[in-house]
Amino acid sequence: MTTVFVTGSTGRAGAYIVKDLLDHGYDVIGVDQTSSTDFRVNRVPGYTFKYVDVADFGQVLSAMKYCDAVIHMAAITNPVIAPEHEVFRVNMTGNWNVLEAAEVLGIEKIVLASSVNAVGAVFSKGITPRPYFPIDEEHPTFSEDAYSMGKWLGEEMGEAFARRRPGKVQIASMRFHGLMDRERQSDMNAAPERPGGMGHNAKHFWGWTDIAEAARACTLAIKVDFEGHEAFFINGEDTSADEPTEELIKKVYPEAEIRTPMPGNATAISVEKAKRMLGWEPKATWRDA
Repeated sequence: MTTVFVTGSTGRAGAYIVKDLLDHGYDVIGVDQTSSTDFRVNRVPGYTFKYVDVADFGQVLSAMKYCDAVIHMAAITNPVIAPEHEVFRVNMTGNWNVLEAAEVLGIEKIVLASSVNAVGAVFSKGITPRPYFPIDEEHPTFSEDAYSMGKWLGEEMGEAFARRRPGKVQIASMRFHGLMDRERQSDMNAAPERPGGMGHNAKHFWGWTDIAEAARACTLAIKVDFEGHEAFFINGEDTSADEPTEELIKKVYPEAEIRTPMPGNATAISVEKAKRMLGWEPKATWRDA
């Protein structure tokens, strides 16, 4: 039985990831600094919870023993709820500790929580011109804030740790984007109008992701085999906007090259790599929620 070590296991995304892993036959060691469940009473078969601070290497190393794979989700989730230096310290230290502990223990499959913000997005001060659409994993970064830089540099850390164990480790950086459960999707569908095509929504390219489908992508990143480090955009195949995608791009990013047609409300962020390498097939849309 494969045992997966999941950090941030009681967070919004972490809880969905734990459920998907358990549903697909994995055992899970979930770690976090808080818990909304009394696991002494509500025991879930295959699931063990431990209180762990991922910024403490010793705690991470001890808790990760006897695991076969790692999904690292624990982080400060934006640069607004904490000072930027603290966001950077906690998130980067957590990444390092998880990667080093996995190396020490010989764990060969690792999934890291990255973000669309690895290329610079919603937390940037303004709308940054982009070279082309749809955005893919070869797109350069324009990150500015501590959270976004941490995601970009976390991916670089993944590259470095893959170089340390050539042919012996696979590391997937999952560029999540606007995670929504079905209730939130339903609320958006019922609203008289969606967030506008300009301003804040334009900074993150009008994207969103079904949270259960994002969790499934993490399980698949453990299941499949590849070598080295790879980044994957994980988002829905339609936008969160009412306006046609190419019209929005021409209005907001007029200098950008349109490399592949994006008809109707098709996503402005390509998920072809995740579909090809992970076998991930996003199907949810908020439009029928």
